[in-house]
Amino acid sequence: MTHDQMTADVAEGWGVPPVQQATELHVGRTVDVRMALDPYVSTLALGVDAFAGRSGAPARWRRHVLGRLAPRSIQAIYPLAVRGRSVVPGSVKPLNPITETVVGDQVERLRAIPGERLLDDLEAAFPAGDLPAHWRHVADHPGDWLHGYADTMDEIWSAVEPLWAEALPLLEREIERVGVAFVRGGLGTVLDGLHPAVAFEDGALRVPDPEPARFDLDGRPLVLVPMLSAVDALICDFDDAAAVWIAYPLPALDPLAHDLTDPGSLDTMLGPVRAALLRAVARPLTMGELARLTQLSPSAVTHHCERLVGSGLVRRERHGREIRIHQTERGRRVVGLFPPDPRVL
Repeated sequence: MTHDQMTADVAEGWGVPPVQQATELHVGRTVDVRMALDPYVSTLALGVDAFAGRSGAPARWRRHVLGRLAPRSIQAIYPLAVRGRSVVPGSVKPLNPITETVVGDQVERLRAIPGERLLDDLEAAFPAGDLPAHWRHVADHPGDWLHGYADTMDEIWSAVEPLWAEALPLLEREIERVGVAFVRGGLGTVLDGLHPAVAFEDGALRVPDPEPARFDLDGRPLVLVPMLSAVDALICDFDDAAAVWIAYPLPALDPLAHDLTDPGSLDTMLGPVRAALLRAVARPLTMGELARLTQLSPSAVTHHCERLVGSGLVRRERHGREIRIHQTERGRRVVGLFPPDPRVL
């Protein structure tokens, strides 16, 4: 990953790349966590999602956005929506959400960008000169593309604005959910659950990336930005001097998501499956026993237990020839922070 731009893979963009390498963000012991509601990031994500046909965002939202896009608008957003390694040049990436810049100002900033700066970004992104086909037309007419892209983002926002207003109660509930998790020592579980392809363990956030790098928070604020998007969307910027920011799909939009009506529940903090597993291993249990209790496949139980191990909530214990899973002291404390669940396994 080159770090003067964002990419349309998981590392800084959309989709899950078929790679095992990962960029790491090392968080450290003391974290200044902030939440931001940034409509421009959702405008970008929904525009790309609608054009690329990705799943997760409500279908009526995608239809609503597509209905506002003229053919020229689709041409402008196409380079950002190509599946695989599609680069979002640094000059056009969203401003840091910590600034809470309104959509109109972001659009006007796009219109003011010189075409030469965009060309410099593309040369930095593709130093070998192998400019992908979907960026060649942009390189031939950078100024025209910038103005067309700005107009397109303005059009998409006109479609997204009522959806944003509709989703505000869910966004505000997400802020409450993260706040509850943070004050109860559950930041790691929040970070681990931001995205299906992202993992948080041993103090590091790991994001799949074909060009892995290592970053340290170094006292910068960590800004979490819930966004209206498909469930496989993720937009990150680990390089900004002002603050690291991560825009992730609003969990309530996931059709398979757990009920978020109670931001203060263990189910909401961990997800119902991991919460049930954590409660169940108050006494050591084997993977087979957990699979029978949860009626999940062994591979699914293993996946969720690995995430709980990475979050420091459970540990593996050897009992003879068997491996059992048991709560750690931290896991017991986390469970104890919440009321008992009558449905406990």
